[in-house]
Amino acid sequence: MNEYLFLALCALVLGYVAWRRRTPPCREYGCVDAIVPAYNEGPCLERALTDLLDNPYFARVICVNDGSTDDTAAVLDRMQARWPERLVAVHQENTGKGGALMHGLQHATAAQVFLTDADTRVDPGSDGIGYLLAEIRAGADAVGGVPSSALEGAGFLPHVRASLKLPMIVLKRTLQQLLGGAPFIISGSCGMFRTDVLRAVGFSDRTKVEDLDMSWSLVSQGYRLRQCNRCFVYPQECNTFAEEWRRWRRWIVGYAACMRLHRGLLLTRFGLFSILPMAVLALTGATMALLASHSALGSSSPGELAARVLPLAWLAVVALMGVISAVHHRNAWLVPAAVFSVIYLLLAYAIWLVHGIKGLCTGREPTRDKPSRYPHVVD
Repeated sequence: MNEYLFLALCALVLGYVAWRRRTPPCREYGCVDAIVPAYNEGPCLERALTDLLDNPYFARVICVNDGSTDDTAAVLDRMQARWPERLVAVHQENTGKGGALMHGLQHATAAQVFLTDADTRVDPGSDGIGYLLAEIRAGADAVGGVPSSALEGAGFLPHVRASLKLPMIVLKRTLQQLLGGAPFIISGSCGMFRTDVLRAVGFSDRTKVEDLDMSWSLVSQGYRLRQCNRCFVYPQECNTFAEEWRRWRRWIVGYAACMRLHRGLLLTRFGLFSILPMAVLALTGATMALLASHSALGSSSPGELAARVLPLAWLAVVALMGVISAVHHRNAWLVPAAVFSVIYLLLAYAIWLVHGIKGLCTGREPTRDKPSRYPHVVD
């Protein structure tokens, strides 16, 4: 039954995506300002900013050095000397990402702004930004794209993550928009906003997931959020399990903290179809995994039958998603890598049990950890 429901939802999303593909990109060049917060991003900053400056959709690129202790300031100043008219270099004491974004917003003059990260590549030759802009022109107040994965020089874990990341984001956020009225989040690595709306609501640093907090604040105030599946960006992924654990801990505990902050949304259409399902599925899965681990090996219970059948269904689903990701990235290794994606499922279950439930009860979050950065982004 669950497999049929999943296939029906996939068919719904595919039909919607195919229908939306008829929408052309907006060709209004030079009408968007890009804002890039940067904290210790020296290894990858020049590549990311160059891609943005080469993109015809951006009038100006505003980069905020948020009190970096590496060579970020020197890289930014050197680039600003090369692009004096279009690159705005802002230096400040460390305030956190939300504060850096709001400082950068003070320098924006375009009617819409695009927010991304300094480790993220935005392909200057694609029309992705044009598709985001088309959604704004159609009445959206904020629109999110699809953060894929940078795989140039990446190791095993980034390939496993990339094997399912893109199709899962498209599937989940499209369903959230169709059923819940808005996507779960406008990602901090790929989001376009009406400038006046962003100034009215504003980012905060009250959580470690400022993009999620902002997205839910917009929904609660009646603004229109949309998901665009034609704009892809390529942020770097974590190369070690320790960094991945810390990153997912920040995401999951931040998600739990946001549920406390925005509890008035939980029983709305958005809450029931966009916020709660992810937490309910994760906690249910973690509970079932714990129960299964204590069941007898020779049991003939329904749990044993599920344990035999579900892996086959799981392999079929992840293989299909691995093929989709392999075609998108032009990387055949993503198909076998998808088999190992259960690592991330178990990682999410473990973090929910160890940290997520506590965060949901207390609202306390761990210190934000900075992943390692690399000079490559993606070719």
